[in-house]
Amino acid sequence: MEIEKDYLAQLFDGDQLYVFKDDSDKVVYAAETESPASNEVKEPQSEIKSQPKVADPKKTQKEIVILVNQNLGSHEKDTLNKLLKAINIEEGQYEIIQEHPEQLKAIQHLKLFLSFHNQFVQSSEYSILKINKGNAIYAHDLAELNQDTSKKVMLWNLLKTIV
Repeated sequence: MEIEKDYLAQLFDGDQLYVFKDDSDKVVYAAETESPASNEVKEPQSEIKSQPKVADPKKTQKEIVILVNQNLGSHEKDTLNKLLKAINIEEGQYEIIQEHPEQLKAIQHLKLFLSFHNQFVQSSEYSILKINKGNAIYAHDLAELNQDTSKKVMLWNLLKTIV
């Protein structure tokens, strides 16, 4: 792309500008300012802003994904293991995540998504949501389930219908 000399002069606000071509046809720009602080040509730097981490549906490899809001304590792990063993899910068959996937529908191989995160509970009555060929249940966090047996029973009844 050709850039006219007049246009370049406007960009550099009166600085002396030299345009050089070397053998590889790569155009090199050098600007001279009134204060000769540095004679080296600096490449423009693009600023890269880091994005907050979002759970990527491609990263989840298991057919069963479990969302928790924090690291599980021993009592919560015990409750989770009992629930999963009761529906014939062994350790290693599921993946525990702490951030909600941006697009659950994008996880094609998903069979079961269990959310134990109060932020995503939509109703006091739990229900099974269909996502592609899989199921999703949004329940309260495991610490709350340990304290409220009615919620635990409601979750258990839903899990029995899935099996």
